[in-house]
Amino acid sequence: MTKKIVNQVQDFLTVVGPDHTYQIVNVGMLLLRHSPDAVVGLLNQLRQEYKKELRDLLRENKTHPKVNYLVVHIFRIRMAIKTIQKAQKEANRENEHDVEQGTAGSSGLS
Repeated sequence: MTKKIVNQVQDFLTVVGPDHTYQIVNVGMLLLRHSPDAVVGLLNQLRQEYKKELRDLLRENKTHPKVNYLVVHIFRIRMAIKTIQKAQKEANRENEHDVEQGTAGSSGLS
């Protein structure tokens, strides 16, 4: 995965507030140690946990300030997942294209 894609994903997972900035997840570090599929799996799991917490909170108190926090995190994580998946699909298409190019070019006699 290119540094540009990792930065785009990290931008979705970084929340900038008026008095502080924080990362929901440090995706750069995760992608150094794990496959993109594993990172997507972790992000999906985290997203599901936030969704469950949001569901429970909405049953109790729809006006609680944490509702906004959870909605923002769920959205940002989903956008990060989509960005990784799109990059993977594009990389797969490029690899298939390279394989097709290599196969077509090697069919001649030497």
